[in-house]
Amino acid sequence: MVKSFKDVPYGAFSFYSDMTVVCPKCGKAGTVRFDKERKIAVFRCGACFAEKEAFSCGNCGFEVTAQCTSTGKYFRTTVSGSKIHGQKIKVRCPYCNELVTGEVTDNRKEHIIFSDVRNGEDPYFHYPLYFQTGYKGKLIWAINREHLQYLIDYLSAEIRIPQSENCNTMLSQSDKLPAFMKSAKNREGIVKLLTKLRDSR
Repeated sequence: MVKSFKDVPYGAFSFYSDMTVVCPKCGKAGTVRFDKERKIAVFRCGACFAEKEAFSCGNCGFEVTAQCTSTGKYFRTTVSGSKIHGQKIKVRCPYCNELVTGEVTDNRKEHIIFSDVRNGEDPYFHYPLYFQTGYKGKLIWAINREHLQYLIDYLSAEIRIPQSENCNTMLSQSDKLPAFMKSAKNREGIVKLLTKLRDSR
């Protein structure tokens, strides 16, 4: 048990973080990563080398692939379905803003909508998180090993220091933890479970 633990800012662990998930093909640990620049989620398994991509677009469902005639760079973007009227479309190059012609692909089934991590699954592909367990009928999960260690350190500390002295203006990561996890009567049992989970994987 650590004597004291200084919390981290809220959002330090979120759906933008790398997430360790169960590979649907081999059952081992894979990683879901969101590429902010390309606005795409990517799954990769280091064990069986399975890969999958999903594009962030909300209601959009069409991907456009093009090569800029000025920069020579290839790029991918998504557009609203209401703007599609054929197999090719004019789009702006993200590097130089030139209007170029791109090939259209209908990938609506592969598109994602942003949401928080729920039910122990990543929000992009809905693969089960690799680090999850249950306590008194409640699901407990961590998005990756770093997050798991954060939970262990926070819950096992004798003194918990908010990441800011003025918690009304800046939330700490722990502010969004479920009340049952922070309850004094549950903390010791949860820490034991999380420690066992960490050491077994």
